[in-house]
Amino acid sequence: MVRSAYAAFVAVVLLLAGSLCLAGPARADGANLAANPGFETHDLTGWSCAPTASVVTSPVHSGSYALAASPTGSDTAQCAQTVAVQPNAAYTLSAYVEGAYVYLGADGYSSTWTPSATSWQQLSTSFTTGATTTSVTLYLHGWYAQGTYHADDVSLTGPGGGTTPQPPATPGGLAVTGTTSSSVTLSWNASSGATGYTVYQGSAKAASVTATTATIGGLAANTAYSFSVTATNSAGESARSAAVGATTQPTGSGGGPAAWHPSYLSIGTVYTPGSTVDSYFSTLKSHGPLPNYGYEYLIGGDFSNWAATTTTMVNHSEQFGMTPVLVDYGMNGNVDGTSVDFTNMQNASWLTTYFGALKNAASAAASAAPGKPVGWVIEPDMLGYLQQNYAASYGNDASRMPAATHAAYSAGVLASGTDPAFGDNLRGLTEAITYTIKKYDPAAFVGWQVNTWGVRDALKDTDSMGWTAGRQSVVNNATQVADFAKSADIGYHADFVAFDQWGQDFGILRDPNPAADIRYLNAAHWSNYLLYVQTIRQSVGLPAVLWQIPVGHLNSTRTPSPTYWNASGVFPDLDNVTAEQNEDSASTFFYGDSFTSSGNNLSFYSSNPGGDPKVSVSGSTVTWGSHIPDAAAAGVVAILFGAGTGTGTYGVPEMVGTNQTGPGDFGYWVTRTQSYLRSPAALP
Repeated sequence: MVRSAYAAFVAVVLLLAGSLCLAGPARADGANLAANPGFETHDLTGWSCAPTASVVTSPVHSGSYALAASPTGSDTAQCAQTVAVQPNAAYTLSAYVEGAYVYLGADGYSSTWTPSATSWQQLSTSFTTGATTTSVTLYLHGWYAQGTYHADDVSLTGPGGGTTPQPPATPGGLAVTGTTSSSVTLSWNASSGATGYTVYQGSAKAASVTATTATIGGLAANTAYSFSVTATNSAGESARSAAVGATTQPTGSGGGPAAWHPSYLSIGTVYTPGSTVDSYFSTLKSHGPLPNYGYEYLIGGDFSNWAATTTTMVNHSEQFGMTPVLVDYGMNGNVDGTSVDFTNMQNASWLTTYFGALKNAASAAASAAPGKPVGWVIEPDMLGYLQQNYAASYGNDASRMPAATHAAYSAGVLASGTDPAFGDNLRGLTEAITYTIKKYDPAAFVGWQVNTWGVRDALKDTDSMGWTAGRQSVVNNATQVADFAKSADIGYHADFVAFDQWGQDFGILRDPNPAADIRYLNAAHWSNYLLYVQTIRQSVGLPAVLWQIPVGHLNSTRTPSPTYWNASGVFPDLDNVTAEQNEDSASTFFYGDSFTSSGNNLSFYSSNPGGDPKVSVSGSTVTWGSHIPDAAAAGVVAILFGAGTGTGTYGVPEMVGTNQTGPGDFGYWVTRTQSYLRSPAALP
């Protein structure tokens, strides 16, 4: 679910670069253990800071100098230093700050912040070190795009420790050991004292690993890249190694469409095989082309049946000419809870069962359709919930979030020494899941799903901020989500990135004021959604697939109905009360339509702040042109419509049972889909 934007402003700690040597005898309680606390060395000596940080002469709290740092849309402008401390000892950390959303804390311990300090304000927090702690990292930072902050007179009081650990030496022997059309694999020599390594792609951080190898995914085909690596430990980060160059391989088809999708923007539907469902699709086939894809869930509460479900799904979908797509919803255990995935991913017993089921399903897909593409949308909502609720505590870095990835090896699904060594963190888990699917079904095409609410839902920011500023806000939010997704390495051996739209079939809410409800979207908001999708998919270097897009439509459509669905030749209005008869604007936006409206609805759906030439109004009639070409231009290669959870999103049959023998929206979506597929939009 979407949280308040302010709830996302919890203390954030980033894996820190740089170090400070504080050799010498232990100091007594009361002495300031922080080095260069007032920045009176005239520079940032003793601090490791973002590039936008500097020392200024005004404003200052005391002395002649203070820190100034400016967050960007993708960086919090952090400054930090590592200080030697004693185990089981009490410490007080304080600093004077100015600015909006300024944070002060100790990595792994406590933190504090202020939402707005218009003049110098002292922040203070206390903590007690652990039984084995000999150093802590202090940090100051602002928040994304919230303006320059200032800091001065930093103080850490408590018993001094011994010599601060030193960062490891620069790794040597960096080499390219393999390339594909979308990835580069690197290796290097171990550095004494290192607890981890950071790989840089050009000047940008690309991966954090504990092994001496890494695969950087999400790259463009036939493109040259430069990489370097540093070693890290609790004291900081080494200098970068000498850079090596690598060029990704060209695509196998010379730049044409991938094997798993056609050369036009394709369409998919939810599809769960069964007698009434298959009968419906047989009837539908007699009226025109069927969707390109059919998708079905594999849920965490049904691990033992994953292989059988996959076999049935693959066999039945292929009889209708639809490419099967499996939606892996395992980490949440079929419980849509915000903390379930975080708990399960750290549970080795759970992951042992999960990886076993994943192997069985992928093997079943390969057996049922040898050499043929079977799709996977992996772990809907998982990354969204983790970013929304936990990522800030780990510096928004998935490589620091714990996960029991080793269970894949102890379960015998992956083999140590033969398969890559994936780390016991979220990044390693993400890589291991994708790798496992492709290990047991090499023809699979795979993508991780991300959410519009991973930070907060910004799709309506253009309403409150104006078109230009609101669109920039959408990009800023998308950039934060993309950065977290890249830290989780969702591009590793992946073929696409998937996006849902959580406000499905909003008509069930029956809100008389759609402008005030986040779930109601007009054409401008859908355009913002495509901007969000484009920003992330370009950042991760993968095509986009829209998934679980609702099949409802806006009432009073001017599109005539085939008489085999409605003898009157008219699509009746959805009453927003009966199960499966709920309005939504997705089909109307993507396929285009004219419809009549009134009151608040007319005002809302006729709104066109961005001057979209495909939106027009004549009296009470609103016309939206087809936006599928816009989706294709944004990098979308497929739109998978249909049910997610609850009867509000069905519209087409999902399973055998009550209300699942025909289209709940009176046949609107399937009519528009078949009409589109007779003359689909070519991909760029």
